[in-house]
Amino acid sequence: MRLFLASSELGNYAGHLRRLAGSNRRVLIVRNARDYRKEDYAANVLGDKMALFAQNGFDPQVIDLRLFFGRAEELEGYLEQYDPGIIYCLGGNPFFLNAAMRMSGLDSIIHRALFNDAIVYAGESAGTMVAAKSLTPYERGGDRTPEVTKELYGKKAPLDALGLVDFYPICHAYREDHAEKTDFYRRSIANYGGKAVLLDDSDVIVVDGSKIQVLHD
Repeated sequence: MRLFLASSELGNYAGHLRRLAGSNRRVLIVRNARDYRKEDYAANVLGDKMALFAQNGFDPQVIDLRLFFGRAEELEGYLEQYDPGIIYCLGGNPFFLNAAMRMSGLDSIIHRALFNDAIVYAGESAGTMVAAKSLTPYERGGDRTPEVTKELYGKKAPLDALGLVDFYPICHAYREDHAEKTDFYRRSIANYGGKAVLLDDSDVIVVDGSKIQVLHD
């Protein structure tokens, strides 16, 4: 299994993602963690992300999973045709991302592809959080609850996430404006019986087979 889990964008370790991906530098960027945002904002962010990947030697393409809700076979066909080496999930709201993956079938596709060592799963912030077993420790009320997706998607988000790692990443952990969130997540993860891994915005978690590294500057 190959994973690249960042707090913010590629951290300072784009070279590690290139090495994980090998010769297949096609990146499928999953945008749905930002579906709650206005479209012009999302478009600007996506433009910046596309440029970031291109500048670092990747060939990016964006997907909106809403086009594949209830159409998992079509999504699988689309992925077979595009053949990405990396599936990269953007940051934003992890409940939107988790719901979109479940409703489109991307979660099952990711599991099969990782089992067959066909892709790298990568993400930042929300994309990193959904690699944990559950989103329960990340519930904070307001817009961080499973119910937040009902108006846009018609269903509340599932709490069980991808389950790719046995710990719970806390992204943006050392930013002053996230100090309260970091303290909340640390308590919540401990109460849930989980292990927290704190990430600065330049840090990444790299998993390559049985080897797990938390890379700090």
